[in-house]
Amino acid sequence: MSHVQETSLDVYYQKVLPKLRQKQRQVMQVFLDNPHCDYTNMEAAVILRWSINRVTPRVLELRDQGLLVQSCRRRCKITRNMANAWRLQF
Repeated sequence: MSHVQETSLDVYYQKVLPKLRQKQRQVMQVFLDNPHCDYTNMEAAVILRWSINRVTPRVLELRDQGLLVQSCRRRCKITRNMANAWRLQF
């Protein structure tokens, strides 16, 4: 991904995060903390110390809102299985 402009991140912090529910905000924060990275659902679950069943619906909700998009399909660093990885939509 190209260099993320500070103004793009500002939009997320000022306009997007306040409108999200708490669990959605927490998942979104994983991606905002490292905007150049992508994460599988399981990787996000490990970062948050949540179960995968708590993360997956939140990622789907954020995707449905156009905030996260598929980055690629790659081997998950946790499970070593092939999985979709997600990234912020800029």
